[in-house]
Amino acid sequence: MFQSSFDHNSKKRFTVKIGQHLKVISIDEIECFFSENKGTYIHTFDNRNYLIDATLEVLEQELEAKDFFRINRKIIIHLNSIEKATAYFNSRLIITTQLIDSDSKIVSRERVSEFKKWLDN
Repeated sequence: MFQSSFDHNSKKRFTVKIGQHLKVISIDEIECFFSENKGTYIHTFDNRNYLIDATLEVLEQELEAKDFFRINRKIIIHLNSIEKATAYFNSRLIITTQLIDSDSKIVSRERVSEFKKWLDN
């Protein structure tokens, strides 16, 4: 579960290595975090991916619950990236976003109720 939104220890930025350089990515630049091929990535609103050294489980504890939600085992999504959620096969929801082009935008059946509550807050 995500930490309380009153927790002041939540991450405000991430540092990623690009070649010999370090790039700082503000939490406001992040559309989502996703896992793929045993790696965890940041996907930014400028449509770039950055490999990070953290699991989605760790990120769940470090991110603001009011801004991010883990919709399934592969993706944690930022509230500002969601355009709409539509009913989908087998009591799930599919999320429409501007940038993420993936089948992993499906809210798992067991998270739908919690996701709807999160959207309403």
